[in-house]
Amino acid sequence: MKQGYSGGKRQREADRDRKKMDKAERLRKNRALRAQGHDPDIAAPEVLPEVKLEDVVIGVPSRPRTRSGPTRLFVGGLSWNTTSEGLRAAFSRFGAIVEASVIPDRDTGRSRGFGFVTFENPRDADAAIQEMSGGELDGRTLKVNHADPR
Repeated sequence: MKQGYSGGKRQREADRDRKKMDKAERLRKNRALRAQGHDPDIAAPEVLPEVKLEDVVIGVPSRPRTRSGPTRLFVGGLSWNTTSEGLRAAFSRFGAIVEASVIPDRDTGRSRGFGFVTFENPRDADAAIQEMSGGELDGRTLKVNHADPR
């Protein structure tokens, strides 16, 4: 297979000399910039706009509740004496409940301190969150929010 003509030895020498001169010019410019206090190897720091503390908003974006089916709530901070029936009775005033369960400990059988309540209507679940979160049941303050999907 025949390759194209590359210009020969003189062309390679001319290319090498041109590259040497380009490099020498770059070095001269860099030395001049360093003498002025600028380092060409380090990019200039990006200037960011000032952010005021009152402009900062910290929060978790709320999940859109567009479903119309059952809504499951997490209920934390339960007393060890709270039963599934007691949990159902406490939340039944907000609407129809599909399921209410207190999660037991495997070894002892007593409550682990949290449970789940499933409402038929998402609006009933939202009302329960508004009223029961921070509320009291069996002498304990509850934490109520939407349960994460499994």
